[in-house]
Amino acid sequence: MPTLSEMIEFEVELAEIPIKDKRGKDVTVNFRMFDSFDSNSTFWTDSNGLEMQERRLNYNPGFEWSQDKQNISGNFYPVDSAIVIRDTVKSRQATVLNDRA
Repeated sequence: MPTLSEMIEFEVELAEIPIKDKRGKDVTVNFRMFDSFDSNSTFWTDSNGLEMQERRLNYNPGFEWSQDKQNISGNFYPVDSAIVIRDTVKSRQATVLNDRA
């Protein structure tokens, strides 16, 4: 029988980033949620350690979003210490706590 709170720990190790081409690099860690996890494209990130800010995938209140006009960088957000995603149907939550921004 599952408990109310379960914890899974991941340790992400990063190999050397190639820099010989003298081009900037963005390093990301991508998690996939299975088991019909429905977040309604909404998640929360901390804002400089002050409070959690609601974020929405492919959304900016300042302009009309269009996939052909906006590239993937519009979905990058700073994560200083935590990111949270909640399942809107099954009342579940996944929180990732990181040790560096």
